[in-house]
Amino acid sequence: MTGSALSPPDRATRRRIALALMVAVSLLVGVAALVFDVEDDGIDPTVADVVLVGAASAALSLCWRAPVAVLAAVVALRLALLATSGSEIALIPAVGFAFYVVGQVIDRRRALALAVVSVVASVTLVMTGSDGESLGEELPSEAGVALLPAALGDAARSRRDRVEALVEAEAEARVQAERLRIARDLHDVVAHSLATIAVQSGVAAHNLGDTDPDDPVRSALERINATGKRSLEELRVMVGVLRSTDDAPLRPTPSDPDDFGDLADAASSVGIPLTLDQRGGFPDHASEAAIVAVHRIAQEALTNVARHAGPVPVTIDVRHREDHVEIRIVNATSGQGSAADSTGVGIIGMRERAESLGGTVEATTLPGGGFDVQATLPYAPRRPDRPDRSPSPAPSPPSGPSP
Repeated sequence: MTGSALSPPDRATRRRIALALMVAVSLLVGVAALVFDVEDDGIDPTVADVVLVGAASAALSLCWRAPVAVLAAVVALRLALLATSGSEIALIPAVGFAFYVVGQVIDRRRALALAVVSVVASVTLVMTGSDGESLGEELPSEAGVALLPAALGDAARSRRDRVEALVEAEAEARVQAERLRIARDLHDVVAHSLATIAVQSGVAAHNLGDTDPDDPVRSALERINATGKRSLEELRVMVGVLRSTDDAPLRPTPSDPDDFGDLADAASSVGIPLTLDQRGGFPDHASEAAIVAVHRIAQEALTNVARHAGPVPVTIDVRHREDHVEIRIVNATSGQGSAADSTGVGIIGMRERAESLGGTVEATTLPGGGFDVQATLPYAPRRPDRPDRSPSPAPSPPSGPSP
């Protein structure tokens, strides 16, 4: 796609120009129609007739702010002009412009209903004061005045929506491509370097043999080996997050892992009554990936509640165990949405994030209509297809995991 959507300033400028043209064209055509009415061989317009034309034309300047109200006003003014001067064409441009804007702003069914009401009212008034006109002559012309502009407006809206959807899809594709590029760089460059550090430090520590356990060289090598392995595991998790399509905002590890104040603020901003029950805290050896995952899962769960259930009570329970943390998010139901209405993408993202750490996420609908999300995450990241590995002070033989 080579083009791009108009920026808000460009769109606003074009809209102001279009409004000015609509007002000018409606006023000129209306006054000219009063003076040079072809059917009556020229009519003698009154001041009231000119005022009606001017009022209808001026009302068009507000059609983007209140399209339905402006349409109702313009149609009413045209009916009044038909009753006073009998001019059927003086305000046709004004009515057409109003229906064009309505077709762009409101849904198709409402626009069609408004067009039918306008046609019926106009045809009824014209037939009441007609001198021989037939319904077959008046109905097609009046229907064209309302339906054709509304259809053109609906077509313009559909095209605009398609263009915006394409632009948004292109932007998302570029973001995802950049995330994949970063993931590849992390995997191919950083991970390789970390793996080399972990392997070489493990070899060096192993070759020291049965030396003094308090030897500072041996201790340093052991710390380097353990840190390298842990960093590789966390880097593998980061690569998995970058490769996923999860649209949760990327943010650093919270300064206080046990502080859920940002979640409380977010819930309060959308009117969600949040109850937080937290027992224990993250131990010192808890990985940053596990800490971020807990906060992200809670954040995504609250986002789903706000999106599908509205401002309903939510309870978050956080339980810290010996080697893992359990988090449970339960929300009530409001009757206006449920998990069945969701696409499930958020739940999939939570589950993939937990599984990348060796944890699990279960999401179920409660009998009363609420939703229950339960997640279990180990403090130390591990692959879900491998048994748990507790940190050991002794260096392992030269080997290293890779993302």
